[in-house]
Amino acid sequence: MRAWVCWLWGAMLGGSLLGCSVQGATKSLEGAESFRCQSDGECSAGHCLSAFGICSQDAGGLDTLLFEVTPPASDPVYGGARFLTIRDLGEANTEGLPERGINPGWIELNVRPRVPVTGTVSAASNQTACLSSARTTLPVTLTFTPRERLFGLAAASYDLTTTLDEQTREYTFKGSLPPGHYDVYMRPDTSALGEDCIAIPQIFRNRAIGETFQLEQPPPRPLALTIPWSAKLEGWLVDMVHPVSGEVISNRVRLSAANVDAATQTLKAALYYSKAQEQEDAAAPPPVDDVIAGADELVRLTPPPNSERPAGTILLERSGVELAAPGEGVIGDVFEFGEPVDFQSWVWLARQFDRPVPGTVSFAARDLDEVAEGVLASFGGSATVDPQGKIRLSLLPGRYRIRVTPPGIEVPNLGLLSGYESSVTVWPNDNANDLVQGGHVIEVPTAVSLQGQVVTLADGQPLAGVEVRASASNASQDPCPTPDDEQATIPCDRPGTAVLRKALAQDPFVPRTRSALSLPDGGFVISGLDCRQCEPGAGVRLDLTVRPPPELGLPWYVQRSYPLYSNEAMQKPLQVPRPVAHAVRLTYGDPAADGQARGLPGALIRVFALLDQQARVVSGNTTLPPCVSARIGERCVQSLVQVAELRSGNDGEFPLLLPPVLE
Repeated sequence: MRAWVCWLWGAMLGGSLLGCSVQGATKSLEGAESFRCQSDGECSAGHCLSAFGICSQDAGGLDTLLFEVTPPASDPVYGGARFLTIRDLGEANTEGLPERGINPGWIELNVRPRVPVTGTVSAASNQTACLSSARTTLPVTLTFTPRERLFGLAAASYDLTTTLDEQTREYTFKGSLPPGHYDVYMRPDTSALGEDCIAIPQIFRNRAIGETFQLEQPPPRPLALTIPWSAKLEGWLVDMVHPVSGEVISNRVRLSAANVDAATQTLKAALYYSKAQEQEDAAAPPPVDDVIAGADELVRLTPPPNSERPAGTILLERSGVELAAPGEGVIGDVFEFGEPVDFQSWVWLARQFDRPVPGTVSFAARDLDEVAEGVLASFGGSATVDPQGKIRLSLLPGRYRIRVTPPGIEVPNLGLLSGYESSVTVWPNDNANDLVQGGHVIEVPTAVSLQGQVVTLADGQPLAGVEVRASASNASQDPCPTPDDEQATIPCDRPGTAVLRKALAQDPFVPRTRSALSLPDGGFVISGLDCRQCEPGAGVRLDLTVRPPPELGLPWYVQRSYPLYSNEAMQKPLQVPRPVAHAVRLTYGDPAADGQARGLPGALIRVFALLDQQARVVSGNTTLPPCVSARIGERCVQSLVQVAELRSGNDGEFPLLLPPVLE
């Protein structure tokens, strides 16, 4: 702690203080006496967090937080992993911490060691063809994904692969993982299994990590598909995918004329998949998949790779296929896509004739002309703009969303360019001799800028040299409809929509992150911002985050979902408030096992506030489920917003400076 106090006070006063030696250049805030203290009387409001010499507000609206702790990579025990925990700051843990004088209520954030994980995946009762006479386990690769990924956190996943134990002759996996709850995706190693083995990928949801980790594949369920045969189906692939996360959850069958029934001219495709188990009572085991229910799985039909004739990928909900009887499904002639069109377009700077714009243009079909009504088909392509400003690719007739991704750096004679989204219709060729459909121009706008000022809320004093970052607002932060709001659209990801939304070009545009440093007067200009269609009502929404350096004793300021579609000067300055400050000690080890917890120095700590499905801050509840696994109408966690980032000091202690509210 003393090292941190010395650094903070020395940085503010620009020299030696309290017997401390401060090295290196640091930022300072002229006239910042109101932000540092040694006692409560030196703070005009709130109290003094004397352990770190920071004036703090007494209370704020952020108390339920997710902490992501990344220890130094060189640490032999904790390095190479990220540790996640959700804490209610109202539950301060002072056990094992020394007395702190006038500031009781230190928060201990303990990082437990990685847990050794050893286990097997047992075959189902009807998978005898996968096993030898003495073996009961399967060769697999397991991907462990922290449950916090369902909140939108880019959490790291961990892979473990089984090896054959020479003594037991069983396939086992060994490794170590941070403690927590994981979604586990199992993929069998088909190269080590016989052709008659029906071993399929499987998702095991919400599994707590323990030293022994036994998984058993449920008996695969059959789905016998009947498909009218046509020579155009040769080489197509059929499988089943998860509708939310997109993992393959079945075997994969290749359609071939060799399997056609000559009498009926139909093809039989036998899919095997693992269905989520129903939890009938509280004593029953947890469901295999708590994210989907019913028959939401998607049957996917994929055209042959490198096919000479373009075709879309068909996605059918199992509930719409399995109509005749349980376990039986019929797929009609859903394979008509029309004649491909040789599509060409110019890509120019907006309102500038014949000014080629470099970049990549991607096409994603929203509606294909020849696809049968009610059939969901995914199709797209991309092309790189050539030096003359032209793109050329083969597309199916229909309506497309297009996205242009220009370079992220300044282009000579063009400046900074915006990422752009629009739509285009590819018309069917009425005449077979019409080889090319051209004459289109895609106009890419220049990037926009956001101008503003950063000041302190207490006295309006400009803040110089602080980072202001503009990043994409999480699309799921937009409010979801409540059950009684039947007229509302659903702008957020709900169960059964994520994969389809992306396949049908309904996924949100994501602008690139940009930032700037404030000037001596607090002013800033963030340049190079993407504006999507760059029109009123068709711009982007950005989260604006002011990130003062920790030595200023000020928190981050977060303004969510700021709309932007053109160059703009903000009408109001971004006002950084005084923090709600907490004294935290980051420790490692298990106090219950060895009697003490030691400070963990040099760790990177990222802190997130939790938002529910109505974009409200979650407070005082650390057990809310992710929204994709919640019942309709149940409050749940939809997304996260980062509110702090810092490193622990030499003794593991640090001040957590939080904004009192989120705008």
